[in-house]
Amino acid sequence: MANTSVSSFIAQLGGLGKTPFAPGTVATIVAGIPSACLMSLASKPWALLVLGMLVLAGCYTAAAAERELQRTDPREVVIDELIGFLITVFGFPITPLTLILGMVSFRLLDIWKPWPVSWFQDKLKGGVAIVMDDVAAGIIAHALVWVGLKIWD
Repeated sequence: MANTSVSSFIAQLGGLGKTPFAPGTVATIVAGIPSACLMSLASKPWALLVLGMLVLAGCYTAAAAERELQRTDPREVVIDELIGFLITVFGFPITPLTLILGMVSFRLLDIWKPWPVSWFQDKLKGGVAIVMDDVAAGIIAHALVWVGLKIWD
């Protein structure tokens, strides 16, 4: 963690943000799937509270990392992928189908950034922009997972 603040370390989910290839996808798999499994053990109100706290912490730490790295929306910041994926699978039973549908739909929306996801990235600034476009992608991906589960279950 040399020369890295605690906030930046958290925003990068430790070393996951420094993964040379597809750090967002790696963070979604390595941090998102176990986190979703843990959150599924909590009641929905507690899980929602945790998600809300993660959004706030994500905005703060992403902004700090952006300042520290002196780049807008640095690819090393991956806490937003964790948040977006958790929103995607929130409230669903954690099954292989849910996790696969969630990961694929969230990552595609996060990478493609259709409207309204792009609006958040374009109109907001700093850590809020970094996190809120993934929140929007997570909400849309959640709806897609719901449809997918209705089709395949």
